[in-house]
Amino acid sequence: MNMLIAIAVLVVVGAQGAMAQTLPPSRGFVVVNGGYQLTTDDFADGAVRRENAEDGRVDATYALKNGLAFDVAAGGVLWRRLAVGVGVSRFSTVTPGSLRATIPHPFFFNQARSISGDASDLKREELAVHVQARGIFPVGTRLQVMLFGGPSFFQVEQDVITDVTFDESYPYDGASFRAAATTSASVSTIGFNVGADVAFFFTREVGIGGTVQFAGATLDLPGMLGSTQTVKVGGGQAGFGLRLRF
Repeated sequence: MNMLIAIAVLVVVGAQGAMAQTLPPSRGFVVVNGGYQLTTDDFADGAVRRENAEDGRVDATYALKNGLAFDVAAGGVLWRRLAVGVGVSRFSTVTPGSLRATIPHPFFFNQARSISGDASDLKREELAVHVQARGIFPVGTRLQVMLFGGPSFFQVEQDVITDVTFDESYPYDGASFRAAATTSASVSTIGFNVGADVAFFFTREVGIGGTVQFAGATLDLPGMLGSTQTVKVGGGQAGFGLRLRF
């Protein structure tokens, strides 16, 4: 957010000194970035598990990893420096999970056995469509700054842990982790996006630039033993790539 404020100050101060040197505003633009997801939102889930006429419990934690991202945006000028655009971003990563459970004893009350294990192959994929209002601010003939924001539509696929399987044998004083039961969920939701883009143009039409943006939302995923869990999606991204204007 501090970076966005600094860019806004640059626009106001720099544009006043260079307005006489700017070219006529472009009618359209294309932005193509390869980038990196900067933020992570780890999450956790748990539920009571009934076993042997007594309540036990299963808890899972997920570590959301950073990863490479890709985004592309295009749009056109409506009036003076005001434009509208649509952007699409994609982010894919792994979310390894850790699981702990207490399993009631089959013969004795209040003598639950503890087990723990990992589920390392869980995945997260996020596809987002961003509808944006953009302010376009040329600074001289080669530098251009855009500030943007609007609603975002997320499609998320996430592997989640739903239960645990375990092994036990007589006299049942101990139990051992066998595997985590998992499922893949696909969920849609609506959030928001905001960001800034700074571009340097080698010619009237072609340049390079960098984008800093944040897009986020919350959604409900399947949880442990038929429950649901609320998680955050999206986050901060930084990208760099090709800029076109026409």
